[in-house]
Amino acid sequence: MLKRVLLFTAAVFWLCNASVIVWRAPLAQGRSVQSAVVRLGEQLFRDNRFSTSEGDLPASCSHCHLYDEDPQGLRAYADFFNRSWVSSRSQDVRRLELRNSPTILDVGEMPRLHYDGEFASLEDLVKGTWAGRPMGWLPGEEAKAYAQTHKVLTQDAAYRTQFKAAFDVDVLTLSRENTINLAAKAVAEFMRTLKSRRTSPYDQFVRANGLPEAPATGESAPAFAQKLLAQLSARESRQELKLMPGFDSLALQGLKAFLSTANCAVCHVPPLFTDQSYHNLGISQREYDQIHGAGKFAALSIPGATEAKRPSRQFREFPTRKNPSDVDLGHWNFVDLKTSPLRRAGESDERFLQRMIGTFKTPTLRNLNYSQPYLHDGSLHTFEDLLHEFKRLSELARAGQIREGDDELARINIAESDVAPLAAFLQSLNEDLKKYR
Repeated sequence: MLKRVLLFTAAVFWLCNASVIVWRAPLAQGRSVQSAVVRLGEQLFRDNRFSTSEGDLPASCSHCHLYDEDPQGLRAYADFFNRSWVSSRSQDVRRLELRNSPTILDVGEMPRLHYDGEFASLEDLVKGTWAGRPMGWLPGEEAKAYAQTHKVLTQDAAYRTQFKAAFDVDVLTLSRENTINLAAKAVAEFMRTLKSRRTSPYDQFVRANGLPEAPATGESAPAFAQKLLAQLSARESRQELKLMPGFDSLALQGLKAFLSTANCAVCHVPPLFTDQSYHNLGISQREYDQIHGAGKFAALSIPGATEAKRPSRQFREFPTRKNPSDVDLGHWNFVDLKTSPLRRAGESDERFLQRMIGTFKTPTLRNLNYSQPYLHDGSLHTFEDLLHEFKRLSELARAGQIREGDDELARINIAESDVAPLAAFLQSLNEDLKKYR
């Protein structure tokens, strides 16, 4: 309760003082002069006037993706909540967003966006956010939301000047659609500048020892993991391996487990430590069964490919005692049954869609110190909690107790003695964001 009160106080502080906080984008540096498009995108990213006036919580992109705007400290463009807060409306009084807000560092390298792969581009993500529940809008209010966005962009003289500098256009002469598309492009270009520096102790260790930083073209994740493990062993046997501050012998032990028995590197592939793919690790099942009872998720009626209407609001909700039919099935809602690379040879639509139940995008492991709490439901707060939970879930998967559990989940084998080393390795993936103030 105390933590929630502190978070509420921080949220109020931010909302009340947003107009006087000086925005800094240190991770977007590295160029002598920011382009006019990126500068415009920064401004749009933190403008709360695109949110509805009919709710109680004005919002902007930056309210859920913080860097240094909160008295609680630095963030990797994520907030502090288990699930981000949204504006409460009389028609929908909810306060919590569907999922935890992940870091958006390196988001420009992601082929699809959101935990469920809803958006195929950053531009689509921006437009969907401006017209969606994060800004307080309700389903069916998209036209109203875009009218509000267009009004702000055309009536603000500063924006008209910035659009002229960025795109050489007069927004007063453009259609609403073209104006919003350009605005979304500017925000997307700003987001593409938000990149991890790859200066973590792990990165320094890899470079100091001449180790490969990423799989070669066409090299599979398991093959890369075996190669890196072999090179580590060879250098260690020759006593040539160089450790350093932030990457000590315990972190090295964790890296070895990460690459081998823990089976982490198959999905968390360097250098971004994600395969950009979707896996069912039992998180939705765990959350659902915690509310409704053990075994209830396994018995939940979920339509097949011929009957399913996707995306489904019912299957894009977090579970509550009041509505036992609500559950978050993740990528199930958006997977393209015909073109998805996840579909196996000879697999039917019915079997493929069934296999997509509860799948979510693999998150990056970089800068986890600045993006807790973890998982799409924001339910875990420490590295040790994560590792113990995946140890438990993998045991359930091997026992056949995870509905449509990912094949790789059953191959995770984390011993109790692996927890401290793996936690040390995860710690080594954090950059010192304070240096970028």
